[in-house]
Amino acid sequence: MKVIILGTGDIALEVLRKLQDDVRINVLGVICDASVKYEANEQYQQQIMAAGGKILEFREENLTQADIIFACEYRKAIAKDYVERYLFLNCHAGILPKYRGFSANPWAIMNGESEVGYTIHRMDEKLDNGDICYIGKFTIQRQETYADVHEKIFQDMVARIGDILYGVYRGKIKLQKQETTGVYCSRFNAQMGDLGDFSENAEYMYNLFRCMAKPHGTGVYFYYKGKRYNVGAMIPGNDLQLEDYLGIPGKVVNCADGAIWVKTRDNVVVLSELTDEDGEHIPVEYFKIGNKFGK
Repeated sequence: MKVIILGTGDIALEVLRKLQDDVRINVLGVICDASVKYEANEQYQQQIMAAGGKILEFREENLTQADIIFACEYRKAIAKDYVERYLFLNCHAGILPKYRGFSANPWAIMNGESEVGYTIHRMDEKLDNGDICYIGKFTIQRQETYADVHEKIFQDMVARIGDILYGVYRGKIKLQKQETTGVYCSRFNAQMGDLGDFSENAEYMYNLFRCMAKPHGTGVYFYYKGKRYNVGAMIPGNDLQLEDYLGIPGKVVNCADGAIWVKTRDNVVVLSELTDEDGEHIPVEYFKIGNKFGK
């Protein structure tokens, strides 16, 4: 089976190495994602060549040689004419058909889902809309962040991708039509990590922390007296059996056991492992009951 890989990134590079070791598969080369910064692609191309791979252009004469073109970490839309004439498969970081678009797994967490994962599907003219080849699902515990499970999800995909592609090629894996549609998710960005004036519900803020926790995410943070402080750990008040009560969102209502309790719209969030913009640890004693957070 002849395969071309589309994409730029660490996961795409792992896929290349995995498929190169598969005797059933001939990797013709890699087409980089032109929407990625030039410096990132330049470094990526060096890694491809160091791994014995070949750099290809997105051209008809290259596509026509492949049995499957596999997109992984490829962020550009592909014209309808191509996806109709060639077999393009895509790795979507989310469970289809419910969560489409960007940051699908984080949005699943924001909506209180207990499962995240990935979907291998055929590409058509609509984003994340084609027939499904395989869905990998993983339970995420309430106390886990996306960073805790992200590596496990994609290592599973890398381990299985040779069998999936070969199974589709040989007709042993039958593609299943997406019978229902779902929501199209927008991309998470670093600015979303600003906890603002803490006027959201505690559950919303906790799930936001779970989505954006480092090292996979950019982290959540708050402002106090014009300075930014990063949050390394968070517990919602509901998990501590704290009752809802009235108060001013953004106010520090307790300091205990190395953490500060901050009032939200409906409860509190308990924040700890605080650092400043330089990464220096900030003792919770720096903050006092009654302090108000926010710009």
